[in-house]
Amino acid sequence: MQPQRKDSPSFFDPKTLIAVAAVAIVYFGWQSYLQKKYPGYGQVQSEKAATTSDKTTAEGELAKTSAASAVDSKSEVMAPAEVKTFTFADEKVSFVLSSQGMGLKDFTVTNYQDKKDKANIKIGDSELGGLFEMRWPGSTRGLNFHLVEQGPGHFVGTAQVGETTIKRELKYNKDNSSFSNTIWISNPNDEIKNGFSLIIPEKIDVPESSSFLFPSYEHQDFFVAHNGGKHDFVNFSNAKENVVEVFPTASLASVSSQYFAAAVVDKSEVMPEVRVSSEYQARNAMAELVYKPVQLKPEMVFTGVFYAGPKAIDLLKAVDPELVNIIDFGWSSIIARPLLYVMKAFHSVVGNWGFAIILLTLLVRLCVLPFNIMSMRSMKAMQKVQPLIQSIREKYKDDPMRLNQEMMAVMKQNGANPMGGCLPMLLQIPIFFALYRVIGSSIELYNSPFIFWINDLSSHDKFYVLPVVSAIVMYLQQKMTPSTMDPTQAKIMAFMPVVFSLFMLQLPSGLTLYMAVSTLFGVIQQYFIMRDTKKA
Repeated sequence: MQPQRKDSPSFFDPKTLIAVAAVAIVYFGWQSYLQKKYPGYGQVQSEKAATTSDKTTAEGELAKTSAASAVDSKSEVMAPAEVKTFTFADEKVSFVLSSQGMGLKDFTVTNYQDKKDKANIKIGDSELGGLFEMRWPGSTRGLNFHLVEQGPGHFVGTAQVGETTIKRELKYNKDNSSFSNTIWISNPNDEIKNGFSLIIPEKIDVPESSSFLFPSYEHQDFFVAHNGGKHDFVNFSNAKENVVEVFPTASLASVSSQYFAAAVVDKSEVMPEVRVSSEYQARNAMAELVYKPVQLKPEMVFTGVFYAGPKAIDLLKAVDPELVNIIDFGWSSIIARPLLYVMKAFHSVVGNWGFAIILLTLLVRLCVLPFNIMSMRSMKAMQKVQPLIQSIREKYKDDPMRLNQEMMAVMKQNGANPMGGCLPMLLQIPIFFALYRVIGSSIELYNSPFIFWINDLSSHDKFYVLPVVSAIVMYLQQKMTPSTMDPTQAKIMAFMPVVFSLFMLQLPSGLTLYMAVSTLFGVIQQYFIMRDTKKA
């Protein structure tokens, strides 16, 4: 073994150590520069995957935080990238249920057709949102639900808003075309006190005629039952400006046309506030039910019944007895409803709604016949004593007290009563108004034919035969009626049949049929009364 030479270089030589340190400094400096310029440089694949996963998780949490923040501030809830929909159809209705608010889109009543384009009737057809859509008050979008179909017409959706879970179940009842609606809210935050909304949107139809002489009988309105039994109808189709009204603690709200409606019957402990509004220029209308729980519970439940379809009284009653109120019979409802059931009974026998109207009209005229006889006899007696009264006026024109005494004595002696002709007519007015409302609002007459040219009792007589016949018969009745009017008044009254016939031109032919039959019955009745009076 050779001994180490003293002049041979060593690894621990100062120059070698300085060189190694310099290389290390340059290497790590370069790596640091690359890391800053190219994030992720030098990481192995598993580390990259872990970083990506962490980044995705962070972004997801950020998105959830942002969404929760947006909800908490009640700002517009953004729709998901893809809205999920389910389609349902049976022999009565069809609709598309959207995950956005669980609103019903393209809701169609398949067994009724529109008069204008003969297409199936659509309800809630509006760009404002889906029918019965759930959203935050003031928002223009529905909540985003994860939607699942449990069975035909049975849907369940879940929405997560921060720590709050919202679950909604919508179940269609094919027997009466209604929906049961249940909403569960778990772990609610304080922002839930600001409430959530259910909406009933609709577009405003332009009436076919809006002139004074030829008004359209068609109309659209809101109906709200509120404050323990009060009922309000708000007509928006004929409004010339925007309509905005608010009703607190409402139990029922609907948006209706003349024959069809969409309605919500609330069954919750927390009664909603109802806001109804229409935009005149945009031709949009909406009823919004806003639920604002005063006290928050770990789990809250809101229930109700939805309906969209024809305003058929038996069908509405089967869904919920309170729904019957959306049929507007006005102040005569206490008389109108029994008359409607009588008309339906006649239809079950004769099988034609036109003949059912004729039978109902005759029945009503027979019921008020005693009052008409009293009225005609009184008017005839008044006509008979007119010459005597005129002479008494001339004789006692300077003694008013004696004049009244003599006039009363003459009228009593001849069985004449100045109020005898008015009182029976006043008693008949509620009945005839009720009959008018029944025939004008009955879905049973919708697209129902009568005979010959009348193929739809809910549309006007396209040849105007019934209005003209009514005017002629009304004129004959006027000529036959005993009158104490002066010649000028008589001439003015002679134009009344013409005026009435003009108003009847655009009325449903079912109404003009009722008026024509009623007036014809009055002429026949008057003929026999006058004949009996002459014999007497």
